Amino acid sequence: MNNKIGINFVACFGEEERKPIEEYLSGIDKAQLLKISSYFLGINPEKSEYSDVMAFLHMFFSPENTEFKDAIFSNIVDFVQNGPYPLELYEIPYVKSSLYLFEYIFDKIPEDQATTKTQVEMERDIFKAYVSLNQSVITEYEEKRRAIDEARNRSLTSSEVMLANSFHNSDLINFREDKLFSCQLLRAFYYFEFLSEREECKALLEAFYKNYGVKDYKEYLRRLLGITYPVLMKDREAHTEIHLELEEHASFLDKHIIEIGEEITEVDFLTVRSKPLYKFEPNKYRVVYPLFVIEMIYNGLYFRLRAINDDLPDEHKVKKLYDLKTYEYSEQYVLSKILKEIYGKRYIQKSGKELDAILPGAPDYYVRNGKYVHLYESKDILVKKEAKQSTDYDELTEDLKLKLVENQQGKRKAVRQLVESIRKLITQEATYDVNFPVKKAQIFPILVLHYRMFNAAGFNAVINTWFKEELQLLEGDGLDITKVHDLLVIDIETLIFNKEALKSGKITIQEAIIEYERDYLKFDVTQAKASSQDELFNISQNASTPFSFFLDNKVGKLKLNRSTRELLTKAFTLFEDNENG
Repeated sequence: MNNKIGINFVACFGEEERKPIEEYLSGIDKAQLLKISSYFLGINPEKSEYSDVMAFLHMFFSPENTEFKDAIFSNIVDFVQNGPYPLELYEIPYVKSSLYLFEYIFDKIPEDQATTKTQVEMERDIFKAYVSLNQSVITEYEEKRRAIDEARNRSLTSSEVMLANSFHNSDLINFREDKLFSCQLLRAFYYFEFLSEREECKALLEAFYKNYGVKDYKEYLRRLLGITYPVLMKDREAHTEIHLELEEHASFLDKHIIEIGEEITEVDFLTVRSKPLYKFEPNKYRVVYPLFVIEMIYNGLYFRLRAINDDLPDEHKVKKLYDLKTYEYSEQYVLSKILKEIYGKRYIQKSGKELDAILPGAPDYYVRNGKYVHLYESKDILVKKEAKQSTDYDELTEDLKLKLVENQQGKRKAVRQLVESIRKLITQEATYDVNFPVKKAQIFPILVLHYRMFNAAGFNAVINTWFKEELQLLEGDGLDITKVHDLLVIDIETLIFNKEALKSGKITIQEAIIEYERDYLKFDVTQAKASSQDELFNISQNASTPFSFFLDNKVGKLKLNRSTRELLTKAFTLFEDNENG
């Protein structure tokens, strides 16, 4: 996980007055500014050589600005020495600042703005604009959040602080490209295969293919690979460009670009997430942010289908398309498919569809291996963009509780559904397992979510706290809850990515859950022994590691196979069909 602290304007320039960003960006051609902002967005947020402060300064400033650059570095060193953390924990590039910079340039800088500044002046002013954005989106964001807590006389736990500080940007900075790409492509395959099997979706798919000028979903995915390939294959940190050799491919790419004159500034960057390219010359395109290009493969698919569905005549519209995706596809089709492959033919297993036929309100998947029970709830949900980006922790948790504890209508959601399923098991009301061993059973509640945003530091610990509060109500009713384990949160892509390793039996979900519960969920940072603030910071960060990162790292260290064979098999069919066609 990226645990770096952003360098702000004050660290670089002390008491110097911050000017409005438009003043820093004046006198510079818009095309040049867009290219520079795209360059910033090409910096790897996880393993960048420019994460080192001096390396970034050396890269950014020309020799003519050496004295200016050295003065900045000296100021940063002085600033860091007066703080609790070493220089190694600081960095200048920050994805949200880069995205805000791009949005501002695209929307606010006039098309006819000419360059009147010298190279030396441009470097200084663009740098000042950038660290000024860092001041706003990092320092001032955290100051506003703390001010709200102080005004309410509220003290957050360490997990709550982690969640408050990380949820708004975790999905932007914490990802591994190989996992993201393989899972996005596999999930797109699964989704198209699911839709293709349903008669009511036939007209929608035909309209979708017509809109994108393709014959089927395989050609659509093959065309998308043409966009993602340059991102995946780039060998340096910089902007990524796509230059077309064939004019006929332009119409497909043009469906994925932001248009000149289009207003793109949006909460949580929703516009550039859906259209992650812009055209800077005929047949020449530039990637806004590589992450968004990859996530467009699956994450953007539903929204593209919805737009097509909305324009269909009523008789051809897919009714309740959202419910079809979140419930029948995500919670039943995909979850069952992946878990059946992972567990194989071992143990007592029942899918959500099987369970619903036996007992209304049953879990989404049930597995029992002797006394060990895995109880799954799956939720394909998103958090409101305003809540995600809010400085008010209450606004975030209010939306999370509506999605995961109880909604506005008083309907149980995942956390309470799991507790209710546990109650039925303990009281032997769960008729789907009449031989459930009440006295010796070990129950492992598992919440599967379908978006990476929930892999934020502190998230699992906070949701687990809510779960344990609900569980206490069962104890108040006289039920024995001592054999119920902590709630584990896992995202569907982590299951997909590590499917082959978990199938092999060389590492099992059971073993991974127990280890994670022991070393992370039950870890008490207040009891941690640290010789310095720096060590305590690292301990706190490590303790909040999401299960997804824990499992990815564990499988990697064991050098076990991942789901690459399935990916290669499916990807091969894209090009096989093209050759045969």
